[in-house]
Amino acid sequence: MSMSLMERISSGLSGSEMDRILSGMEKALSAGLSNPKNAAVVAGYIHVIRERQDTVIHRDLLLNLAATWVVLDDEDPGVIDPTIHQKKLELFEAMCKEASHDFFTRLDIAPLMPLLTMSPQDFQILWEYNVEEQRKLTQALKHLNTHLDTGRKK
Repeated sequence: MSMSLMERISSGLSGSEMDRILSGMEKALSAGLSNPKNAAVVAGYIHVIRERQDTVIHRDLLLNLAATWVVLDDEDPGVIDPTIHQKKLELFEAMCKEASHDFFTRLDIAPLMPLLTMSPQDFQILWEYNVEEQRKLTQALKHLNTHLDTGRKK
């Protein structure tokens, strides 16, 4: 489990971000790749995926991992209750604003321990960088979607 989990985290994309990218690529394909503009849009999406694999540790994935890993006393470990999960995410989000390194160190999530060998200051810099990269991704996806040419040429 931990290796596939780390592979998912290393993708640098949440499930919803990946869905938006794939939807954009499908729209470009259905609009026709013979149009250079649409081919460039698909190339842009591919670039986004490749770049994020190498540069981003996705904070939303890390928080979801923590919310899944931490089981409350009144929680059934075999069932992920969406309401409880969301409450944990909100709590963890607030805790990370104070000190993300301390938060993950205290949870002692085995697959994440290699990340936590860096100093708290370096981890905070990495955390803030990744939050900014997520914001940039949202903007990039909106921008790419505006460049599709859906007009068919005869």
